[in-house]
Amino acid sequence: MLYMSRVFDDKSRRKYGLISNFVYNMKAAKEWDKKLFWFQILMVIPTVAASLLGVYLPSRLVENLSRQVGIPRLLLEVSVIALVMWACNAASNIAIEYCDLEGSFISSYYAKKFVHKIMDVDYDYLEDEEYQKVSGNAWRVARFGQGVANALTTLPLFLSSLTGVLIYGFLLAGKSVILLLTITASVGISLWLLSIARKKHAQYYEQLQLSSRRDEYVTAQATDSAAGKDIRIYKLLDWFLEKYDVSLKEIGRIYGVIHDWYLLRNLSHAFLQFIMNGLSFGLLAYMLAKEEITAAEFVFYIGLVGGFSLYFEQMLRQIMGFNNTSASISYMREFLETQDRWNRGEGLGAEKLAQIRQSPVKLELRGVSFTYPGAEKPTLQNINVVIKPGEKIALIGLNGAGKTTLVKLICGFYHPTEGEILLNDIPIQDFNREEYYSLVSVLFQDSTMLALTLDENLAGQSAQDIDRQRLQEALKRSGFDAVYEKLADGGKSLLVREINKNSTDFSGGEKQKMLFARTLYQDTPLVILDEPTAALDPIAENELYLNYGKSMEKKTSIYISHRLSSTRFCDRILLLEHGEIIEEGTHESLLAGNTRYAELFEVQSQYYRDEDERRRRSELMDDAYQAKTGERGVFDE
Repeated sequence: MLYMSRVFDDKSRRKYGLISNFVYNMKAAKEWDKKLFWFQILMVIPTVAASLLGVYLPSRLVENLSRQVGIPRLLLEVSVIALVMWACNAASNIAIEYCDLEGSFISSYYAKKFVHKIMDVDYDYLEDEEYQKVSGNAWRVARFGQGVANALTTLPLFLSSLTGVLIYGFLLAGKSVILLLTITASVGISLWLLSIARKKHAQYYEQLQLSSRRDEYVTAQATDSAAGKDIRIYKLLDWFLEKYDVSLKEIGRIYGVIHDWYLLRNLSHAFLQFIMNGLSFGLLAYMLAKEEITAAEFVFYIGLVGGFSLYFEQMLRQIMGFNNTSASISYMREFLETQDRWNRGEGLGAEKLAQIRQSPVKLELRGVSFTYPGAEKPTLQNINVVIKPGEKIALIGLNGAGKTTLVKLICGFYHPTEGEILLNDIPIQDFNREEYYSLVSVLFQDSTMLALTLDENLAGQSAQDIDRQRLQEALKRSGFDAVYEKLADGGKSLLVREINKNSTDFSGGEKQKMLFARTLYQDTPLVILDEPTAALDPIAENELYLNYGKSMEKKTSIYISHRLSSTRFCDRILLLEHGEIIEEGTHESLLAGNTRYAELFEVQSQYYRDEDERRRRSELMDDAYQAKTGERGVFDE
């Protein structure tokens, strides 16, 4: 329930008008189901008509009895009124049930809209804290759907209540204004007390946040297999349960306070109802005794008192709920109407794009700087680089140097704070987004496999659309072909065990090769490889180096690696440090001078030499030990 306070109490985000939100949701409902609009209208008139007939029937019956009307006529009138009441109630109930049913489904409509938007929105929004709040609120609306679902019944209920208040109030005022004011005051005070209880409810929900987070944390850790090992080995069960009990007790205490406020309101409401009914019945009884009204009118006005009270309270409740419902719709609208910064309209056109794809591209970063929102210092500053068509560039640097940020800028995920990026001398903003993405393929360090078939993961296409010749070439050049051919189901093998029960798993190195094959299949003129050998063993790594040059023929490539020895396969090396390119050149030219690259290379070479020496010594000790005893050595795995 914690999400409710976050969704409905943040007034600062309600930038859409109440009427505008309800119109928006009505349009969404019509798009989801065209019959919804008419069913909402159908809820209003039959509901009020059935209620009025329910008030009129007893008074008419008393009047006929007092006039000694014959039984046949009496039964006929009662039957006709009852039949009309039944028809009105049936129509109203059908409309309510239909709106309730479709209201529960319309959250699925918004959830689909949410998923489409979140996967299509400009990437930099996903890392923006403010946008994360917006998308989080929108997802809670789509996921739980209470606000948008209620909107389908809130407005019709309000209109029917308003209609009932006007009709019942007019009839009551015609007989006694004092009676009308008495009922209005009683209901108004009761709902004012309810609003106080709800405000207290919202205030105490804020206090629930810390305890609820602790509760959710313990629950998450209890179901997490990784945490399960620590809990058992280090005997943390009792400690976790103690923390859990503290959180539950605090949650229970706060809910108890909330309950007390609602109990106080309910007791006050019951007292006010007692006073209102006593005054209303007393006044009507007095008028009956004074023969100012007949017995039939007494029954009729008693029914009007109850009906007016019910409709007036229902109307005010709907008004009180308007803000909650409107807030939900506002959150969803704010999310769905987020304006993308990438060009989504006309770009260069298919003909020009096809020409660019035929040859390696030239990439230029001209005075590029980038500062993250809220950061005091730029992550990248004044980057000026020209990468020639077909050139293989190695981008290296220590952690935090800005390599990942630079790659995201080149990919178009971020937009430079200053400067511009050009592809074949064309500013990348002149491309529309899909055009530009079709020219770049990337093997990300944290790439994701989807719960689809292996072929669909490799090609990003349905099986019937895959270019089999291109796929085979990509498999061969990546070194993944041997793994692919051994699979029983081949490219039809399903991936991701959490979704597909009979899925295929790959080792870290196999997965890396598969992702490399996916990158090559895209056959784009610009390729970026971010730590492509991170999960490979030395033999597989060397195999990738040997294939690298051939794989990058007719392509411009950027190769990012923390292993400096891999840079010798590239035409030029760019050394990034503290957000600036401080050195560039070939592997040999940089080693020949007194350079930062040479310093880093020496440090890393020493580490690998030490590793090789330790491995050599362990192998020697193992061999000697086996020669003496014939048993496994201590280093033999």
